[in-house]
Amino acid sequence: LRYEITHVPAAIRNRGGLAGGGPVLNKYERVTFDKESIQQPGRAAAEFLCPGNPLMDAVTDLVLERYRHLLRQGTILVDPSDLGDEPRVLYYLEHTVQDARPGRNGERRVISRQMQFLEVMAGGEIRSAGPAPFHDYQPLKDTERSLIEPVLSADWLRGDLESHIRTYAAQTLAPRHLQEVKKRREETILKTEAAVRDRLTKEVNYWDFRAEELKAQEQAGKANARLNSDLARRRADELQARLQKRMEELEQERHISVAPPVILGGALVLPIGLLMKLQGQPPSLFARKTKAVELAAMQAVME
Repeated sequence: LRYEITHVPAAIRNRGGLAGGGPVLNKYERVTFDKESIQQPGRAAAEFLCPGNPLMDAVTDLVLERYRHLLRQGTILVDPSDLGDEPRVLYYLEHTVQDARPGRNGERRVISRQMQFLEVMAGGEIRSAGPAPFHDYQPLKDTERSLIEPVLSADWLRGDLESHIRTYAAQTLAPRHLQEVKKRREETILKTEAAVRDRLTKEVNYWDFRAEELKAQEQAGKANARLNSDLARRRADELQARLQKRMEELEQERHISVAPPVILGGALVLPIGLLMKLQGQPPSLFARKTKAVELAAMQAVME
């Protein structure tokens, strides 16, 4: 699917400039979230909206600035696929890996960012919730709110769950993230070092040779009107300085560390089975047999 954006509000355009990710246009003839729809025969190419696109980054940044407090405030969600009766708390965390190179704001540069979803059970067990588990969850109905008062007053919900989650993430998730980035980073830096050293060393040697060659010509009274030995020597020195600076930058990129995990938001997740139990209803047979029904239907279609 492709869409037209006839007007981009000034707040979004200005945020694009502040974020430093490139300019955000006043309007877009065509945009798409589908990579295969970027190019279509006889039509203008569409702007691909994805993380890293200036427009999408500006909108995301602006929304988070205005409404991030709602993530921290939390909510109550219902898992329609869980027929159990044990509630859990879903936490949304972010942790970053940074190198030693300073960014535009003077802080260490972030080179990798991961989002994680973790669930805390009533017994203190922590487990991964996978990527974006909330997509299938539903909001709690107003008519069901009074039913869950006993759940909300449970002692385990009054404990310091966030500290428990932070400790777990710092000891388990962050080191794993660091090792993944470190391995990729070292391979990339080694290749870059070899390529930069080879290219710049060849250029330095060339201009060193040209400087000596031009100096000999000048001493013989054959001066070059466009290039003299001083300029060639200066060029060689500049390239040598650039090589040294680039090696220092790559060394800074090699020194990486992980920042403490940050909790961005959370939600109390109630299984549909718990709500049915509180309402005095038996768990739905259809809900229990959903997978079996799907498999039987697929088999029937294949036959």
